[in-house]
Amino acid sequence: MREFKFVFFLASILAMVAPLMLFEFNSIKIASAYAQTKDQCTEKLNIAEKEYLSGKYTEAIELINQCLDKANLIDLEKEKAYKLLSLVYISMDSINEANNAVKNLLIINPNFKTTPGKDPQTLQVFIENIAQTLTPEINFITPSSRIQNGNEFTMRVNGLNFTHGSEVRINGNGKSTSFISDSILLAKIPAIDITLDGEYEITVYSPILKGIISNPKRFEVESSSMSLWKWFATGGAAIAIVVATIFLLEPEPDAKPIAEPPGRP
Repeated sequence: MREFKFVFFLASILAMVAPLMLFEFNSIKIASAYAQTKDQCTEKLNIAEKEYLSGKYTEAIELINQCLDKANLIDLEKEKAYKLLSLVYISMDSINEANNAVKNLLIINPNFKTTPGKDPQTLQVFIENIAQTLTPEINFITPSSRIQNGNEFTMRVNGLNFTHGSEVRINGNGKSTSFISDSILLAKIPAIDITLDGEYEITVYSPILKGIISNPKRFEVESSSMSLWKWFATGGAAIAIVVATIFLLEPEPDAKPIAEPPGRP
């Protein structure tokens, strides 16, 4: 009996400790994979820079793209990769590719500064030209309306030329914004912002060129009382349509023959 209790005690301890050991093991694996990715990318970019300085542009591009294709690449490494890619394409006189690389560089770091004496002046010229084209633009927002006194929600802003550090604003007031891509931003809209009904202006602020504001889009906070009347109106209309349809589709009853009066031959 004592042996059974001892075995049961050990099993209980193992059951409690095992999840912690598994969590720690997984954490170590994730950290190791992240560090390995970073180290591999740093090494590749260092080699790519040497290839670029040696005029081996094809080899440099291949190494840079291998780095950019890696998952979990930190922004600092992306910035270094796109800067180097920009320099390679500029040296090759590949204008379109250079413009695209510089654009990606500015999306990562909208106020990137070149290093005087180290970076060629042509890189600065490309940066200044591309920066002028990156005015943020909103195509549409989701949702475009909300009921008054609702809960906090996430607004999705779709558009063009969004950068890291872009901020969604309501009537000029910035909201907590997550950068998803150069065409998608997600903003947390607190409940306090939709306590008053009316129309609001949604814009996107981009830090590029010391700050640019996008075109506005309208966001409407609907009065809760108006929404109730709207529901009754639309609901009543829908019910009327259904009832009318039922009457129209219901078949007419068959005509019954009139009975002959009694006594007629």
